Amino acid sequence: MVMDTKDQWFVNVVDQLDEFCKRVDEKIDKEQQQLKASKKKTELETKLAQEMKLHNELTDRLAELSRRGSELDRVCASFENVTIAESDRNRLDNAKETYQLAKELTNIRLDFSAPSHIAKGYIKSESRKLLQPFELDMSSGADSGALWSLVQSTAAPGWPFTDKENRPHN
Repeated sequence: MVMDTKDQWFVNVVDQLDEFCKRVDEKIDKEQQQLKASKKKTELETKLAQEMKLHNELTDRLAELSRRGSELDRVCASFENVTIAESDRNRLDNAKETYQLAKELTNIRLDFSAPSHIAKGYIKSESRKLLQPFELDMSSGADSGALWSLVQSTAAPGWPFTDKENRPHN
């Protein structure tokens, strides 16, 4: 029976050890779950902070756009009463027609966003499949002659000028 008691004692110790290991495993699982939950919470808090920051930025931009919209409405309202005199309308229509005709004849396309002292745009040559950009500083002495030279060299570079100064002598 002595052996039986040792076996009993051994089984008892093993059972207690198994029970202890089981409790430790449960605690580890619980800690891991808490750690995962904490990481998830931190991730969600970070996302929330980013979303709040974005929300605040968008709110500020919306307020700015609303302010600018109100300002535009005010400016547009001030233009509602503006009328164009018939003579000015005729001048404007004539200028439009002249511009369209010049555009078709010369194939010059102007960039109206350039400063007023800069002639900027491009010349289109359909026969040569070419777009020739140009930018002339009119304040530094460039004139319409320089632009006509560009038109001539873009359209047909081998053709001589037709003015008296540049005609070939016979």
